[in-house]
Amino acid sequence: MPFRLLIPLGLLCALLPQHHGAPGPDGSAPDPAHYRERVKAMFYHAYDSYLENAFPFDELRPLTCDGHDTWGSFSLTLIDALDTLLILGNVSEFQRVVEVLQDSVDFDIDVNASVFETNIRAFQTPTGMPYGTVNLLHGVNPGETPVTCTAGIGTFIVEFATLSSLTGDPVFEDVARVALMRLWESRSDIGLVGNHIDVLTGKWVAQDAGIGAGVDSYFEYLVKGAILLQDKKLMAMFLGKNGRSLIGDIDNAMRTFLNYYTVWKQFGGLPEFYNIPQGYTVEKREGYPLRPELIESAMYLYRATGDPTLLELGRDAVESIEKISKVECGFATIKDLRDHKLDNRMESFFLAETVKYLYLLFDPTNFIHNNGSTFDAVITPYGECILGAGGYIFNTEAHPIDPAALHCCQRLKEEQWEVEDLMREFYSLKRSRSKFQKNTVSSGPWEPPARPGTLFSPENHDQARERKPAKQKVPLLSCPSQPFTSKLALLGQVFLDSS
Repeated sequence: MPFRLLIPLGLLCALLPQHHGAPGPDGSAPDPAHYRERVKAMFYHAYDSYLENAFPFDELRPLTCDGHDTWGSFSLTLIDALDTLLILGNVSEFQRVVEVLQDSVDFDIDVNASVFETNIRAFQTPTGMPYGTVNLLHGVNPGETPVTCTAGIGTFIVEFATLSSLTGDPVFEDVARVALMRLWESRSDIGLVGNHIDVLTGKWVAQDAGIGAGVDSYFEYLVKGAILLQDKKLMAMFLGKNGRSLIGDIDNAMRTFLNYYTVWKQFGGLPEFYNIPQGYTVEKREGYPLRPELIESAMYLYRATGDPTLLELGRDAVESIEKISKVECGFATIKDLRDHKLDNRMESFFLAETVKYLYLLFDPTNFIHNNGSTFDAVITPYGECILGAGGYIFNTEAHPIDPAALHCCQRLKEEQWEVEDLMREFYSLKRSRSKFQKNTVSSGPWEPPARPGTLFSPENHDQARERKPAKQKVPLLSCPSQPFTSKLALLGQVFLDSS
């Protein structure tokens, strides 16, 4: 969709110093606390409806109060909602869902899945660019089309580099880099990429260039990959041969945002396409499937500017979505913004992205927003680690990664530590003597919220081992360089025992 235009602008504005804006023209701005609770209620209405009516299917059908599989038959909505639970502060439900997913999700199934949507397998092509669809059990089906969209090739480096860091196996980052480089090398003489390419021949099939659907997250991941990996080459690829940068261009970002906001106010949502000369929707593209991009941009821009207009967008989004899309069993896609007819689908990104970005817009003290003024300095046998300093990088489905925690959890290939043995050793050492220290350095008002509960301990792990089925499970990753009180690092968020 062309509305993804704002993602790189908003993301990069978040890197700048924060400024607090004045109240709106009427002297007031939407009350963040009020709308924060409204957004939380929206999440649980949708989340509970999915669990009651659709689980274990991928997605909820809110008009018929049932579920259906869409991207691979592995409870996609529940997976997508997982870290939103953390951001809302519901650690206990997060713990429960982790266990449910461990026990129920199996990827060795005979289904065809979108490589882009599920972010797995299928890079063995002459060009190194992946197929668009792969069977999870049998691999690429005979006769599978080799034509893949640009975003489907260039949107892997964040997740795959993270996986390589955590496992010590470089193959994941390597294949993602090769795919990204081959795509970039296929650009035109004026530096543009098309929309669809043949992954066997490297020839463009759809040569139209843009920053909308099919291309958007390719640009997004050049920037995010560069920041996450501190990779100058990826940033240079984003900037292009002319050296033009969107970084820090807040004025243009706000002007663009306000144009889209005007469209939102016209319809109560953003149509998939909009005819600027006519000032109206495009035929067969009149719908709004509750996409997050404008709200995401508002969140980033508000962190950078403090402009209350951005809170007004959040307010309007909450009011519009509740008025138009809310039904008995969740929230329904808006099929046509002209008459507000609904479609029988609630896509998983509604809980993963739309609600999450709305909540973060209205929650200025959320741990995600930490600007580095507060952090944990952890002394380990492998050096000092800095945790909880902020700087989270969202993947394109709004799942956050903490670069500092990722570095702390890094496992080199020559140091393949067994997680279970390492944790036993740590707890054994803790009982005998206090060798490590946990220091908190604070120079600002931000304080991380309390995180009660534990996800891992030697005692309950031994009990769980007795209940394990015959099929061996891969344990959740833990960091060898965490302090004793750290139980689990997942998606960059470290949980600490309060005892």
